[in-house]
Amino acid sequence: MSDQKISPVIQYLPIQESDLQRLNEISNMPEISGIFETLPPVPMEATENLYRQIVNGIVSLWGIHLHERMVGGAGFFVYPPGTRLSHAANFFIFLEPDYWGQGIGRRSIEFLEEVVRTRGYYRMECMVVIHNTRAIRLYELMGFNREGIKQKAYLYDGEFTDLLIMGKILT
Repeated sequence: MSDQKISPVIQYLPIQESDLQRLNEISNMPEISGIFETLPPVPMEATENLYRQIVNGIVSLWGIHLHERMVGGAGFFVYPPGTRLSHAANFFIFLEPDYWGQGIGRRSIEFLEEVVRTRGYYRMECMVVIHNTRAIRLYELMGFNREGIKQKAYLYDGEFTDLLIMGKILT
C-alpha cells in the first residue's frame, strides 16, 4: 500500500443562481465571514448583490466542488478596460474549514492563474488580513510577494487591523 496522499477530485463550476443559498451558508461560517468585507451575518441580499456583479461581468466566481458539493469559492474582479489598472486581477478564495490543509487552496490559485492568463491579464493581486498567516504562507509559496501594508484598513472583531497587499506578475 502506498503512503501517497490521494488528491481529491475538485471541480470549479461557475456560480449559478441556484447556488446562492449554499454560497450564503458558506459565507456565514464564522471562520469565513471574518474575511469578507460584509459584516457578519452576511445577509442573503449581499449574496444576491454579488450574483448581480457576476452576471454583469464585474466579478468572476466559481464554486469549489468536492464530491458534487460546493465547499468554497474562487474568483477575481478586475478594473474596467481602458484604465491604468485593467491589467490586474484581484483574486479571493474561501473554503470551508473542514477542507483546509488538503491542497485545495493551492489548486484553486493555480486554476485562477490559468483563467487570468487566458483572459489576458498579467498580474494577480490580493489583500489579506495581516493575521491570516495560513493564507499569507500559501500565497508566498505560490510566488506572491508582500508589496505593502494598508494600516488599520479593515474592521475585524470590532477593531481596525492591517491588510497586507500581495501581488504576482504572471509569466
